[in-house]
Amino acid sequence: MSLNNYRPVMTAHYTLDWLNAFKLKDINELKRSELGQEHSMLETASFVNYAMRQVMHGKSAIWGVKENQTEQFVGIIYLQNIDLDGKTAQLSASFLPPDLDQTNTLTEVVPHVIRMLQTDINFKYLFVAQTEVDSFLPALTQLKFEQVESTKDAALVEFVKSI
Repeated sequence: MSLNNYRPVMTAHYTLDWLNAFKLKDINELKRSELGQEHSMLETASFVNYAMRQVMHGKSAIWGVKENQTEQFVGIIYLQNIDLDGKTAQLSASFLPPDLDQTNTLTEVVPHVIRMLQTDINFKYLFVAQTEVDSFLPALTQLKFEQVESTKDAALVEFVKSI
């Protein structure tokens, strides 16, 4: 399945597009902030190229996010490790500034993206890093995903689609 047609994605306040639609310097600033260390433009370009290869091969959907009102790049939403047979994927996000509360943005964007993909991928399981659960929980609850008590990987929290 090709994910490269799932762009741009527009919500009331945000537009999501592939990373190559954004300025490299903005993505570089996010990567430096996320890593807490210097990140060269060459490393950022390699990251963008790798992300786009993952999208073209149907393994990931990685969108840059910009605010519609300001046209400002604010972060990246990742849908990675997509397993079409198992109907699973891992969700994550990075935003500028790094201490920004992502909950409102994710509550608007994630349900839109998952519903858009439902016709091709009827996700049954979504995984979120333990550190990001609070930010993703309202969006996943809105989509009728419930948190599973225990998972195989302690760093990830599993959510299952309730019927």
